[in-house]
Amino acid sequence: MFIFSFLLGGLGAFIAIKFAGKLGLIDIPNHRSSHAHITPKGGGIGVLAAFLLGSLMLQIPISLWLPSLVIALIGLWGGDKRCLSVKERLLIQFGCSLVFLVFFLYSKQVAAAGYLLCIPLSVFIVGTSNFYNFMDGIDGIAGVTGVVGFSLLGFHNRIFGTNDTYTTLSLILAFSCLGFLCFNFPKAKVFLGDLGSVLLGFVFACLTIVLSETLVDFIVMVGFLAPFYFDELLTMVVRIKNRDDLTLAHRKHMYQLLTNELGIRHWKVALVYGVAQLVIGGSVIFLKPGGLYFILPAYLVYSLVFVWASRLIRRKVFVQCK
Repeated sequence: MFIFSFLLGGLGAFIAIKFAGKLGLIDIPNHRSSHAHITPKGGGIGVLAAFLLGSLMLQIPISLWLPSLVIALIGLWGGDKRCLSVKERLLIQFGCSLVFLVFFLYSKQVAAAGYLLCIPLSVFIVGTSNFYNFMDGIDGIAGVTGVVGFSLLGFHNRIFGTNDTYTTLSLILAFSCLGFLCFNFPKAKVFLGDLGSVLLGFVFACLTIVLSETLVDFIVMVGFLAPFYFDELLTMVVRIKNRDDLTLAHRKHMYQLLTNELGIRHWKVALVYGVAQLVIGGSVIFLKPGGLYFILPAYLVYSLVFVWASRLIRRKVFVQCK
C-alpha cells in the first residue's frame, strides 16, 4: 500500500507536467514569486488519489474523506484556476470543516455543550489549511513538510494510539508526498498547487483532532507542523506591525526572504525546515510522558529561537536593501 501511494504521488506529478498546459494549470512568475520559470501546477492530484484510495481501503469515515475531497477540488477550481474569490473559498472551507467536526463529535457522543468546540476547531482546521498553502512557495518545502509531518503523526499514533488504521493513512500520505517530491525536489518541475497544499493542511488538522484523546495529545501533534505555524504567525505579526493589507499576497515569510533576498538555494531552505520540524516533533514526543510541564517550555524555547532567527534574517535583508 505504501509503495502504491509513492507511485501515485509521482504519477500525479508526472500527469500534471504533461497536461497542465492544456488544462490551464500553469504558474506564471510575477513579482511575488520565488521562482523564475513558468511551471505546471496541480501535481497534488496524485496525493489526493492516494488519500482517497487509502481512505476507501481502510474504511475511513466518509465524514473525513468527502470534505477533504471537496477542499481539494475547491483548491483546484477556486485557487489554481482562479475561479472563486478568497471569501468564497473561505466560506466553503469553513463549511467543510464544520461538516467533519459535527459528524466527528456526534460519533464521540459528546454532550450538547461539546459542540461549542466546533468554533475554535474549525478556525484551527481552516487556518492550518491556508497556512500550509501560504508556506508552499519554494521548491520542496511543502513536500518535505508533508513527509515529515504525516510520518510523525503515524509514529506518534503507533506509540500512543489505539487505532492503527490512522497510522496507516498517515503513512500513505507521507509516501505519496515522497513520490511527488521526485518531481519537485531539489528543482521543481511541477508544484502541488492549491489542490495539494490546502488538502494536506486540511487532512493534517483533521487527523490531529481525530487522534487527540487528550489536550496533551493535541498540543503534541500540533507541533509536528511547528515551523509552518511559527513562520506564518511571525510574518502576520510583522505585517500587522507594518500596517500591510493581510489580504494581499506577498513574499515576506522567513523562508521567502532566505531564498529571494539572501539567495540561498530552495532545497537547502526546505531541508532546514524539514530538519527543524523533525527535531521539534521528535522532542515533544519524547517529552510527552512529562506532560505540559515539559512540553510548553519546550515550545517556548523553540518559538524564541524562531523569533530570534526572524529578527536576524529581516535585519540582514533590511541592511542589504538599504
